[in-house]
Amino acid sequence: MRQQLLQDSKELSDTYHITDAILRNVHAFILLIDNDFKVQKTNYYQQTGALESLDQKRVGDLLQCRNALSAEGGCGTHIYCGSCPIRHAIQEAFDQKKSFTNLEATLNIATSETKSVECDAIISGSYLLLDKEEKMVLTVHDVTKQKQTERALAQAKEKAEEADISKSVFLANMSHEIRTPLNAIMGFSEILGVANSTEEKVQYQQIIKMNAELLLQLINDILDMSKIEAGTLEFVRAEVDVNLLISELQQLFQMRAAETGGNIKILAEAPLPSCLIQTDRNRISQVLANFMTNAIKFTKKGSIRIGYEARENVLYFYVIDTGMGIAKDKLPEVFERFVKLNKDKKGTGLGLSIAKTIITKLDGLIGVDSEEGKGSTFWFTIPYSSCGKPQ
Repeated sequence: MRQQLLQDSKELSDTYHITDAILRNVHAFILLIDNDFKVQKTNYYQQTGALESLDQKRVGDLLQCRNALSAEGGCGTHIYCGSCPIRHAIQEAFDQKKSFTNLEATLNIATSETKSVECDAIISGSYLLLDKEEKMVLTVHDVTKQKQTERALAQAKEKAEEADISKSVFLANMSHEIRTPLNAIMGFSEILGVANSTEEKVQYQQIIKMNAELLLQLINDILDMSKIEAGTLEFVRAEVDVNLLISELQQLFQMRAAETGGNIKILAEAPLPSCLIQTDRNRISQVLANFMTNAIKFTKKGSIRIGYEARENVLYFYVIDTGMGIAKDKLPEVFERFVKLNKDKKGTGLGLSIAKTIITKLDGLIGVDSEEGKGSTFWFTIPYSSCGKPQ
């Protein structure tokens, strides 16, 4: 009898040590509760390192439920406890004397008197009768990090799919845009050789030149777009004379306007006698040139004004035309890729999208104000914090 008792005692001790090791190392909270939701045994304190309470706590109080801690009577007495999915599942299991598994729930865990965090958890309950008393073993798995990883993977997958679709759209658009000027260049180059008059030859040469310029612009836009996608778009900051830049662009585009045969006056507006800032001259010029190119394209008569204003915290650049304007419902799409508001006009639909990226990289804002039939104002700003106050 004594030997049997010693053997039983040893086995009981071994079982205790094994159970204790499991409770310490398992990646979950395990709670033995009664049908009043009071926790009689748990590994919570071993898992968290919290000071063990001498009093029995209810489930919500132990797990730092925000509602339970804010209620005077604790777990089960808050106004929202009646709609708690965890409490409902446990109570239903006790009433029906059954177990439940894999209940997904979000716990609002209090981290201080004023702060709380949301934790995703999977909870299971095993119904037991111990010494004719109803008990339940709850396992609470914190899957917050797993859920965050799943959401991050889902977002990454969605972005990858969107990027793949965008790439396909990009290639489809580019194949069409490249083929159009190439076909024109090849076709009119062949016709040029058999032209009968000097007038015809000049006309064909102009068509070839126009399509070659379009093709060059397209290639430049594609290269810039690829740099943007790769995050390698370069910015070289140096001292820029804004008045000189505006003047040079005015002269350049006055000649281009004359070539189109339209009656357009290009006006430069420089309100300061001197305006020197630190920025990337080529990028600023690229954006303004894009605005000017579009203005000439859509303005048949009147004027195009290019200039700037020194405002309180920013340098405001603008190009104002008296052209056909843009419909109000089309304005939100203007700076999107491949958007061509007038399909009859030459262009890649990339210029304004690239301009937006450039200005964003310079910590500025970009926009357009327009009224159909009355003209448009394309503008952007550069904050003094990134370019320095004009001298």
